[in-house]
Amino acid sequence: MRRVFLSDVHLSPREPLRAERLVRFLEREAGRIDELYILGDLFDYWIGPKHLDLPDYRDALEALGRVTRSGVRVFFLHGNRDFYMRGFEAATGIEVPAGRTEHRLAVGPTRVYLCHGDYLEGRRGLGFAVQEAIRSRPIEWIWTRLPAGIAGLGARFYRWLSGRKGTRPKTRALHVGPHGLPEDALMAEFRRETDVIVCGHVHVPQEVTFEVDGRPRRLFTLGCWSDGESYVEEEDGRWRLCGVPPSGPPETGAKKDSGRTGGHSTTA
Repeated sequence: MRRVFLSDVHLSPREPLRAERLVRFLEREAGRIDELYILGDLFDYWIGPKHLDLPDYRDALEALGRVTRSGVRVFFLHGNRDFYMRGFEAATGIEVPAGRTEHRLAVGPTRVYLCHGDYLEGRRGLGFAVQEAIRSRPIEWIWTRLPAGIAGLGARFYRWLSGRKGTRPKTRALHVGPHGLPEDALMAEFRRETDVIVCGHVHVPQEVTFEVDGRPRRLFTLGCWSDGESYVEEEDGRWRLCGVPPSGPPETGAKKDSGRTGGHSTTA
């Protein structure tokens, strides 16, 4: 059994290299994957079911559909850019777990917690309140009935606002990057008997080992695909952080990736 986890592809009609990168990855890996987990922010913005009929992400969605039809189970968790995914499961064959934003997985004796990562930052404050309001049924009902052009403008505005929020410095952050993960939130999750956490959102590919209550625990954070491929694989209980830097010129406004991943250990 081989499982692959990725996040933060941030498909964008303005950055076609990201879609090409994902399609190449799926074509290369599909025959070797049993389960694929997409941990949020697959899209830079998504306006709801109407986006399935637009050309923005057509190549990537068709590639994902081919993967599911080949027999690979593909799971999707919402990120802070993915809203109103009704119709997505039927169109692509991708499974959207009922929890939407988090999922727990047993890999043999190993207990795994999957999430996008934004909720690990905390579930309080204005940003969380705005996200919860956007995810509410009444707002979804209104939004999905807007003309595609108006919904697209609103989604791009939210994407801009979210990007500005991500540039603010974080305190008690474990990672350097657009976002950070507070260690107290990670420790709380590990003390729920979680052995491995895999998440995105921080845009920094890294493996970190902790010792919590006398037991080793592991955190994997995933990189943003604007910098190149970034994924974690698990096969027969062996976990590995993987990444392939871009082979072509960097995207507009994207950082050049060194192809390296980092890691360190800590004790709690």
